[in-house]
Amino acid sequence: MMPRTVFLPWIAWAMAAFGTTIHFEEFGLPINSALPYTGGFSSGGAQFANSWAVWGSFTSWNGFAVSTWTDTTTPGYNNQFSAISGSGVGGSHHYAVGYGTGSGASAEMRITFPTDVQLQGLYVNNTTYAYLSMRDGDAFAKKFGGSSGNDPDWFLLTIRGWDVSDLPTGAVQFYLADYRFSDPAQDYIVDMWTWVDLSSLGASVRKLTFELDSSDVGPWGMNTPAYVALDNITVVPEPWTGATVWIAVGLAWLMRRRWFALGGSAEQK
Repeated sequence: MMPRTVFLPWIAWAMAAFGTTIHFEEFGLPINSALPYTGGFSSGGAQFANSWAVWGSFTSWNGFAVSTWTDTTTPGYNNQFSAISGSGVGGSHHYAVGYGTGSGASAEMRITFPTDVQLQGLYVNNTTYAYLSMRDGDAFAKKFGGSSGNDPDWFLLTIRGWDVSDLPTGAVQFYLADYRFSDPAQDYIVDMWTWVDLSSLGASVRKLTFELDSSDVGPWGMNTPAYVALDNITVVPEPWTGATVWIAVGLAWLMRRRWFALGGSAEQK
């Protein structure tokens, strides 16, 4: 007679179809380290774009990196891999940091999926580098609000969905900082993990791209550091795949009932 393990592939497949939360913890990096120069990496079945180049003693990169950095106080480029919260969502160790080249040109920040998916959403946060630059200003970027605190500054993340034919499925915008309120007390710079709903992008998403724009733009493009932190990306399968979960579970249950009716035993080896 057939062993009970015949049912395990059915059950495992069915459970996998329920969806995935991409949280990056599988990388197991030491605390205060980052993985930026990879040429791209996979997590939760999704592919995260990454490119890099070495120019003498300087290394530049674009796309996504995995990070466990915890520094919430050091300003500047040398602290480019820390989220301002000092950890991932819920105090987790790992998260992703995205970096683009400037205003409206951040398509290097790209996530692709092997099949059509629907995104429930993800958590976003500022990096320490971007947060302190906006709060205090630096050698390249202005202090948001200006000297009076009344300048209508903003830092905007746009997330776009694309289908298998590279046609847009929609876009979601989220302000990582907003100083446009008539009451300056309402001005803010995001400093904690915040949920962004992506369900409006639809059920046929094959690619996400991330763009950053700012009110602080100079002759060479955006002055605000073009960084964003991501974590806990929640992906659900395309609708047909979700429906097949219940078919698989039902078939596994019926097979198990028939197996025992024919004299099978859950203890057989």
